[in-house]
Amino acid sequence: MPQGSTRINKPLSNISVQYRNENYIARDVLKDIIVNKESDLYWVHNSNFRLEETARANGSPANMATISFSTSSYRAQEQALKDVITETDAANTDAPLNLQRDITEYLTDQILLKHEVDAMTLLFTTTTFSNNVTLTTATTWNYAATTTADPIGDVLSATGVILAASAQMPNKLVVGWSTFEVLKENQNIHERVKYVQKSIVTKELLASLFDLEQVHVGTAIRDSAKEGATENQGFIWGADAMLGYFAPRPGIKTKTAAATFRVSRKGNPMRVRRWYEDDIEGTFIEVSTKYDMKAIATACGFLFKTVNLI
Repeated sequence: MPQGSTRINKPLSNISVQYRNENYIARDVLKDIIVNKESDLYWVHNSNFRLEETARANGSPANMATISFSTSSYRAQEQALKDVITETDAANTDAPLNLQRDITEYLTDQILLKHEVDAMTLLFTTTTFSNNVTLTTATTWNYAATTTADPIGDVLSATGVILAASAQMPNKLVVGWSTFEVLKENQNIHERVKYVQKSIVTKELLASLFDLEQVHVGTAIRDSAKEGATENQGFIWGADAMLGYFAPRPGIKTKTAAATFRVSRKGNPMRVRRWYEDDIEGTFIEVSTKYDMKAIATACGFLFKTVNLI
């Protein structure tokens, strides 16, 4: 019988484990407006729902009614990360690892993670949308508050606020996973559907109940601890909810609660660069994008703060 080990372990070539977010919602909610310059102005047709005096007497000139405009601006900030693959690294890497592919995917994911955090910060901040309400303990959407938790009524009321301010019906509700959990267990919602279908609450069912096109549920997580500190993972999208109209294709004479001004990179939202440096005998990989997330027609949005107790 041979003495000692007769087998040297090495990584399998047909499996590896990778932890990263499966779903980001920022780009689905805050649609891109592709621009060519890092900063510029855009026209704003001033809101005016005043009823003009249209009647005129026989032989009199028509009354004047003047359209008015203003401007607003954006300023795109570049987001970029890079890593290097030395010749030694490349020579000593076994399948299924592919360093150029894996590093490019990792850097891209990190930028998308920052993009998601930026979107949450914009949409879930009261200074962004003047139309907002902070729910009290008795009115949060938690299923425990059975007599007063009324998300359908709250969304309907907020819809009226948006309509009165912008003449636009909202089309989307943005929530985090913890809020989605609360909505799935809310007894008022179950009461609405229990006689017509199985009482299984989905995003599609919520959209129908709220008279919206879509409910977006943010499930992405991040580690908020400093490098080297104890891990502190949590959901990016917290205990708030944002109702609004988000144009599917923002453009000329369209309203949208918010969007992303993104600098064109030959039609691609991300740019990937690779170059070799002789002094370190390595290939650098850099991923970058330039954007400015911006609230545009704030009257088209309504923010609910603290909709669940987490």
